[in-house]
Amino acid sequence: MISTGLQQLDEFLSGGIPNGIITDIYGSSGTGKTQLLFQICINAIKNGGNILYQDTTGSFRPERLLEIQKQQNLTFDLLEKITVSRITNTSEQIKSIDIMSVSNFSLIVIDNITDLFSYEYPKEDTIFEKNSLFIKYIHNLSLVAINKKIPIVITNMIRNIEGTEMENMRTAIDPFTHIKIKLTKTSSKYYAEISWLLHKTHFSYKIYSTGLSNYPEDI
Repeated sequence: MISTGLQQLDEFLSGGIPNGIITDIYGSSGTGKTQLLFQICINAIKNGGNILYQDTTGSFRPERLLEIQKQQNLTFDLLEKITVSRITNTSEQIKSIDIMSVSNFSLIVIDNITDLFSYEYPKEDTIFEKNSLFIKYIHNLSLVAINKKIPIVITNMIRNIEGTEMENMRTAIDPFTHIKIKLTKTSSKYYAEISWLLHKTHFSYKIYSTGLSNYPEDI
């Protein structure tokens, strides 16, 4: 169990991110998805964990982690506990399952899980091939979480389909992700909507340089 650093989210999840399942954090750009990932990574390291961080978009910024390390006065080097893997195509992403299966990581993070699939299979006539490959991939990913008894946390993006915001490749992802965390923003606040099995909740949050935090009046 890994704390998310958000009190209301941890309480809803009975303590934090659980082992053995995939947790899906999705939302539009600028809602704090990667920031929340960093919080989860840091809390995992505080518990003695070691992390595989797969970056499919080239957006991983080590200086951001070092900034948080300094602000929190942490005495250990965060980057020594994180193995960053830059994934550049779907073939690499799919083959990485083999590495995960024989590794001893206590947490696996994938930021962003669908980006490369959508980039390499953009046309209507490739949707079936894209979905078939992805479903096999995420099924095998879920088996890693189950067999290794570790948490896997992924991020995903939002697509606007005929005026409606939907998670990218939602129908392929939903059967394999048990915890869904949707991050959104309005003109004045950020909101999180969480679903786990048949339970749902929501709350507002702020984004600081040190990470995401609940509104004090909401706690």
